[in-house]
Amino acid sequence: MGNIAYVSGEFIELDDAKVSIQDRGFQFGDSIYEVIKLYDGKLFKADEHFSRLLNSAEMIRLNLEYNLEDLKKIALEVVDKNTDNQSGSLYIQVTRGIAPRNHSFDFDLKSTVIMYLLPAQPFPSELWESGVNAVTLPDTRWSYCNIKTTNLLPNILANQAAKEEGAFEGVFISDDNIVIEGTSSNIFIVKDGRVITHPINKKLLSGITREIVLELAEENFDVEEKIFTLEELYNADEVFITSTTKEVLAVVEIDDKVINQAKVGKITKELHNLYREYKQDLNNF
Repeated sequence: MGNIAYVSGEFIELDDAKVSIQDRGFQFGDSIYEVIKLYDGKLFKADEHFSRLLNSAEMIRLNLEYNLEDLKKIALEVVDKNTDNQSGSLYIQVTRGIAPRNHSFDFDLKSTVIMYLLPAQPFPSELWESGVNAVTLPDTRWSYCNIKTTNLLPNILANQAAKEEGAFEGVFISDDNIVIEGTSSNIFIVKDGRVITHPINKKLLSGITREIVLELAEENFDVEEKIFTLEELYNADEVFITSTTKEVLAVVEIDDKVINQAKVGKITKELHNLYREYKQDLNNF
């Protein structure tokens, strides 16, 4: 058996799965998505991911006929039908549906719901030991980055620009020199023992890993959600990024400026260890 996908009520081989060329997700990027990590056949933080998906649907006024329990049930069926693929990630995408091409939309459209498994792509463990480099880039995205939409072209171009500069990640900087987030991660700094990250608003996505790390940090360190500048980023004692795949990853160089003597900081290392312990506890799923 191959990779079985779910496409709007039907379970089908991924290679045979199709959507209409009139689907608004294809024509306009009129869609939202989530990616949920799968550990030994168990979905990590499924409730949180699906809650965020439902919230994204509400914010773009998308008529999603499924509730949280419906989505979880389908997700578990996809996992159960793919017994050979019990690690990796579950990809979920919801589009506004199929309609003749027109910028405005009808509220009675039937949404397209897609779920399938992405194969495991092990993260290079040596990077957690060595840290990575990053470059800063102007934030050219739209004003609703809190919505997890498939409109990722600015992120893609920024990430590509970072790679072409030899950097692991790009960090978005606003016009007024405020550090926002990475192209596919949230960013934290540590200064004088205090863990600091940008507060949640429309400028950035509330990452699931970010929320877990904040909870762990609050139990062990001083924590503050506040804006910080590019200068504060350069002068931080430690810098790290968080995401589903990167977990807690030290940034030891930014724009050729060395952070913490190019070493993974003590607090970053401790938070990474705490996160690894957290995700190994089945009670936290």
